[in-house]
Amino acid sequence: MNFSIHKIIFLILTLLFLISCNTVKYLEGDQTYLTKNSIKFPKGKKIKNKSSLEYELATLYKQVPNQKFFWASRRYFYFSQFDTLGRNKIGKGWKRFEGQRLAEAPVYFDEETAKKTAESMKYFLQHKGYFWAETDYFFEHNKKRQKTEVTYKVSPKRQYKIDTIAFISKDKRVEKILNEISGETFLKKDKPVDVNLYNQEVTRITKHLRNSGYAYFQPQFVSGLESLDSTNFRVDLELEVYPPKGKEEHQVYHIGEITLFPRYGENFNVNQLPDTTIQCIHFVTNGIPFRVKPKTLLNSIALKKGDLYQRENENDTNVQLSSLGVFNFVTIRSEEDSLQQGVLNFKVYLTQNKKWEFGTDFDINQTERLGEVVNRNLIGLSLSPSLKSRNLFKGAELLISSVDFGIELAPFQDTVLNTLDFKIQGDLYLPRFTDYFKFWKGLREIGILKKSYYDKLVARANNKFSMGYNYYTLLDYYTFNLFNFSYGYNVQTSQKSQFIVNNLGVDFLLPTPTPSFDTILMQNPFLQNSFSNQLLTGFILRDFTYIYSPQLSRTGGTWYFQGTAEMSGVEVLALNKLFNGVSGNSSVWKVSDVDFSQYFRLELDLRRYWQRRANQTIITRVSSGVVIPFGNSSEAPYVKQFFVGGPQSVRGWYARGIGPGSYFDDTTTDINLRNSFYQTGDLKLEWNVEYRFHMFRPLNLFDFNGAFFIDGGNVWTIDADENGERLGSKFQIENTFKEMAVSVGTGFRFDFTYFIFRVDFGKLIKNNYPDPLRNNSYWVDDLRLWKGAAWHLGLGYPF
Repeated sequence: MNFSIHKIIFLILTLLFLISCNTVKYLEGDQTYLTKNSIKFPKGKKIKNKSSLEYELATLYKQVPNQKFFWASRRYFYFSQFDTLGRNKIGKGWKRFEGQRLAEAPVYFDEETAKKTAESMKYFLQHKGYFWAETDYFFEHNKKRQKTEVTYKVSPKRQYKIDTIAFISKDKRVEKILNEISGETFLKKDKPVDVNLYNQEVTRITKHLRNSGYAYFQPQFVSGLESLDSTNFRVDLELEVYPPKGKEEHQVYHIGEITLFPRYGENFNVNQLPDTTIQCIHFVTNGIPFRVKPKTLLNSIALKKGDLYQRENENDTNVQLSSLGVFNFVTIRSEEDSLQQGVLNFKVYLTQNKKWEFGTDFDINQTERLGEVVNRNLIGLSLSPSLKSRNLFKGAELLISSVDFGIELAPFQDTVLNTLDFKIQGDLYLPRFTDYFKFWKGLREIGILKKSYYDKLVARANNKFSMGYNYYTLLDYYTFNLFNFSYGYNVQTSQKSQFIVNNLGVDFLLPTPTPSFDTILMQNPFLQNSFSNQLLTGFILRDFTYIYSPQLSRTGGTWYFQGTAEMSGVEVLALNKLFNGVSGNSSVWKVSDVDFSQYFRLELDLRRYWQRRANQTIITRVSSGVVIPFGNSSEAPYVKQFFVGGPQSVRGWYARGIGPGSYFDDTTTDINLRNSFYQTGDLKLEWNVEYRFHMFRPLNLFDFNGAFFIDGGNVWTIDADENGERLGSKFQIENTFKEMAVSVGTGFRFDFTYFIFRVDFGKLIKNNYPDPLRNNSYWVDDLRLWKGAAWHLGLGYPF
């Protein structure tokens, strides 16, 4: 019998519908199944941040309908598991599996629970400043009174705003501090009278006082908000800090004796008296030689005897000692001095870690593997043995040596093996910040660098030396050999932000094209120039990366930003010009026949995440970049140029298949060559919108998720190609959106918790060039997804 795909889908949906309806027979008396919750706001009334408010209210549901498995309610499997009469062992085993993996106890509508949900919503709104909020609920049964949908009517009314805020305390020293820092308050004028802002304010006050000597200050000492006056939905507020019970003021503490136990652990006598004192810090060693130099330990201790106590310094001490990597555990304990009031003594216990550690990792990956040569776009396998040496020179240095061997596969192609990649890398981390050329100190002194940032550099940054070799070959096309050395540091300035800086970097790039790719290079001078041997250098500032990644907000939203600036050849060009100016020459410095690459590169990536409902997320991303050659370089190296298309980009095309500009490369019409497309540009602009949603959890083994997306982007050259090889490639602002390729598509994600396997199908709907076969239209008239769609396999989310 010949069934069409549409008939098969219809039969499956019908079967699932009948399965879902089959649970009705288990209802007793007035029972009904809860099938839906919704929130309804008054019509015609404007509510600020309505979608965020609806999301927060939805988290208060006290009854949630059963989840589904392939559109069938999981309550079906709950009842089905008990049907074992007359079944054999296999049948009974399947029923047990249903009960353990698929079943979910049925959710019956309960009016009392709905009433409590409405009350919780009212209290929540009142805590957000909607003091006159009203909430109610109503429910509706289906015709046979088997299923129920509940709608919650929410009328927030008008929100009260802050007019003034006053800070008071019977402890006059504390009151003075409160007023000195009042400009930093979260309870600012015109802000809502919101309990979340109050909690942030309590946290702010507590943190500041603990950093001002009040070691034992607790949030409980801060009063609730008191309303002094309320007029026209404006409120004058007062916040009071109470003194400790039975006292008139809080105790201010200074730091007393500091004692370190650097070899704390089994068989260690903690009662032994200190045997070494350096810079007013006592060490208890039990006569065992220092494994880590005392100077290294002292540099990691932010607590200083006689200083005013600051919780931040205690936390920094813990972080810095832990980040040395030499200790498994760092424990800091404080106690009041029995002889001196207002003095805290500290004991620091350090438990040793292993000196040597050998490991090996086997990964199935896509884009996360180590390497700077190319952007990876194919599924790959890698084997990476590594060796760690902690405390290499007794200064808590960490040496990590690794070998990374990988192959990248092009599934379902004539040649499955597409690339080979081999890398050997050595990284040496130093637990201190060293400003060799006083570069950062100079920036601080002239006001370019904030003092607070420089202080965090000195206190938290770790220096890193890296050296490696990378061999990468795209079979039948080209090979890259890369030798690299770099020196820099990274610093976590806060829980949200991180800086990664390389002051010194030297890369030697040696590309070798095959004869078939040589033919392409001969026809394209732009590409040929970018494929020459290159020395990439930086001796003061090679590259700089800033990452901002805050936690999810209470409404499920967050931002992500990463910006990277990279420079090569600035110092060499300056010295070359100076030498020529003094000597009267016009020479261009080289190392043998290798040019110094001179370019500036900037890349920005901004993302926004919204999670409006459970298991549903909307993500938007804008990515842009520019690379500008200067000095003696006419083109930036090929590996530093930009491309679009592929599984992390515009998914209606394969990697390097778009542009530049309105240029059309007829090679890209042959999808059998998709792993060897080569078009790049100097400037990139790309955007993506993706809607992700949970579908079901097959056999309770993994989450099967879906996605819909729309992508757009292109690359351009800054200058027109020589001899006009790629007509239309030059960037012209008035043509930006006209030349932007656009695709739409759908995808599936198999979330196994430890990794996510992804399949995406992208369909181009707008080309970057006018198609003469369609009256020079940029738009595609055949929108059938399966017709000419690009499909991509990947691991992890695309962004």
